[in-house]
Amino acid sequence: MLRDRRITGLNHLVNKEQICRAKNLEIYWKEVITELNKDSLKRKLEEKENFNSQSKKCRTTITLFCIVQGNAHNAFAININKNKTISELKSLIQKEKHNDFAGIDPDQLKLWQVEIPDDCFDELTNLQLLGNNELLATKKISKYFTKTPANEHVHIIVTLPETTKTRKELELINKVAELQKLLKKSIYEFDIIVNPKRTKTSKWIVNIEQVTLKDLKEFIFALYQFPELQKDIATLAFSCNDEKYSPKSDLEFQNMLQLFVSRNSLKFTISIETSLSFSSWTFPKVCKLYKLSEDSDPTLSVFPPFTCGYVKLNDEKSQVIIKHLITELNFRFKAIPIGNEASKSQYVCSYLVAIANLFEDKFKVYPEKNVSGMNGHGPVDFALIQIQNSRIIGITEVKDKDFQQGVAQNAVQCESALSNKKKNVFGIITDSEKWFFLECSLDNERKPYFKLSKPMVIIYGDEDMEDRVKKVLGHIVWLLEEAQKLDELEDKN
Repeated sequence: MLRDRRITGLNHLVNKEQICRAKNLEIYWKEVITELNKDSLKRKLEEKENFNSQSKKCRTTITLFCIVQGNAHNAFAININKNKTISELKSLIQKEKHNDFAGIDPDQLKLWQVEIPDDCFDELTNLQLLGNNELLATKKISKYFTKTPANEHVHIIVTLPETTKTRKELELINKVAELQKLLKKSIYEFDIIVNPKRTKTSKWIVNIEQVTLKDLKEFIFALYQFPELQKDIATLAFSCNDEKYSPKSDLEFQNMLQLFVSRNSLKFTISIETSLSFSSWTFPKVCKLYKLSEDSDPTLSVFPPFTCGYVKLNDEKSQVIIKHLITELNFRFKAIPIGNEASKSQYVCSYLVAIANLFEDKFKVYPEKNVSGMNGHGPVDFALIQIQNSRIIGITEVKDKDFQQGVAQNAVQCESALSNKKKNVFGIITDSEKWFFLECSLDNERKPYFKLSKPMVIIYGDEDMEDRVKKVLGHIVWLLEEAQKLDELEDKN
């Protein structure tokens, strides 16, 4: 009995403890659920507030399409809060178009409200703004745009004050002002190039209101010591931006420089041209000019020897052309006596025509070609010109008897034919029977250097005439091939 009562008492205590714990758990979970409900409600309220804020922001930001009056095809968009003022809208537009509105403050802009479809270019171009609504700087944008602006429409016309210049106009005004400032000066620094001897520029500082042609000649002589300048036998020719000038007086010279200044063209090229024609040069004068000899009666031996190469013309095409040339020379020999310079030129022309045909339209023969250079000018008997670049490759001088005179003329002719890029020209001096070959080149200091070959003689009607004609042609072909190689090398450099 006692044992049963104890068991019953223990069960009662256990049940009582379980009931107590259950009540505590119920209270705990009720508190947890209450807190979770509070957090959920708070999050919902925050999300609602954020949504309302974003919606409000979206409703207050608008996109306005604008054009500058007269420029209907180039609309631009401005995104702005409609609670901003028109003044702030002007600042945003000025910032967006800072290149076009350079030098224009935002308050100088005028804005006009319109609502025109963006593809109505005629209406946008010819729009009369008087009847439209000008936007006042102090008002809010929302005063004018109470609703969302229509899509694909222009909403704002921007106009500039009448006194405002465009950027190009301002640049032009500034340029004119700079030129006027330049024209008020008298002393300028020019960059000059002296042809054909130099390719680098030299600085020349001068008062253009007082300078003379003699001053410039003395300046060039101090740089390069050209003897023709010291003897005052040369004239100066000028080129600037592909235009040529030949002032004959100091006043014309000063006016030319003033023109260069007005165009802001302070770099030009000078060509020194002698008043002597090629035929006026004698052999002693040429020897002194090129420092070959100071002797009053020099001989051809003062020229360094030139070993002229030779090309064997044994191919079928060459044989056909040589046969034709021999036939033509024999006909001429029977019909035209080799008695004077004119008749000799007839023979020489046949050789040069044969040469041009050997090279298949790479060269042309130009009789009486005018050549002008630092030391001489005038027509040459024949010029061989490369078709691709129009450069003179060779010059032929036909003489009746005086070979010294012929060599003198040909030397000056070849030097005159040299250009800034062309550093080598060959010459031929002949009476159609005796043939000399001359090489003219520029050294590292761009001074002319000459070599002269021994003569090659042809006797027309003789049994070995054909071999000798072929030999002369072979020499000329070799000269042309060498000239082509040098041309290719110079073009690469």
